[in-house]
Amino acid sequence: MKPAKPDQSIPYSAFAEIYDRLMCSVDYEAWADYVEQLLAKANKKPKTLVDLACGTGSSTLPFARRGYRTAGVDLSAEMLSQARQKTAQNNLQVEFFQQDLRCLNLPGRFDLAVLFQDGLNYILNKEELFLALGKINAVLNDGGLFIFDLTRPGLRCANQNGSCCCAEMEELTLIMESYFAGEEDLWSARLTVFQEVKPGLFRKYVEEHREKDYTPELVKDLLGKAGFIVPGIYASFSLERGSSSDQKLTFLAEKGSEP
Repeated sequence: MKPAKPDQSIPYSAFAEIYDRLMCSVDYEAWADYVEQLLAKANKKPKTLVDLACGTGSSTLPFARRGYRTAGVDLSAEMLSQARQKTAQNNLQVEFFQQDLRCLNLPGRFDLAVLFQDGLNYILNKEELFLALGKINAVLNDGGLFIFDLTRPGLRCANQNGSCCCAEMEELTLIMESYFAGEEDLWSARLTVFQEVKPGLFRKYVEEHREKDYTPELVKDLLGKAGFIVPGIYASFSLERGSSSDQKLTFLAEKGSEP
């Protein structure tokens, strides 16, 4: 399978310049704290880390600051451009790669891979999800861990007639029109952002997003077939066991035998 070309059809490419402002409420240091709680629970002390679907690098830099030898991967050239600028401004050393998870091929292996913000939900069928999981397994050292989150848009979006919401922030207005197709377990959203660049003049950004609703049972099965064992599935940002009724789950998977 060939990776998608880096154009405006790639999620968040159009939003790259304003993405960090849209996500200003996210506590990325808390993400890193949570990962380290899971590492302690698993009695693992990784030295090398790859942040998959790293976007503008906001989820990557906390690990680099904590001393991990860190790399980042994203499909969007525009998002990676922001990540490289941010890394240089913070005087950190992070190598970034523009790659599709389904075609992942990195120069070297890692002790830990992390993936947040529903990254796997953007892979829209289980065959391609299995392919991506196998590629992720291949870039890990023996006994390496893969920590990632999985959202359940079908639980989040009970109204299948669609919804529309609006958020206002300084100089930005975000409008999201979303719909969940239960027969396909597919959530679709059209995001429109208006940015005031000067009084009375606005720039318009539009993107289409789609996420697949996978059950944790299916994902665990695919992980096993891809060569992982799964020590834990947690309600996100807790150490409590997760269930099929949780809207967001965090998986702790360990590389076992080769698939």
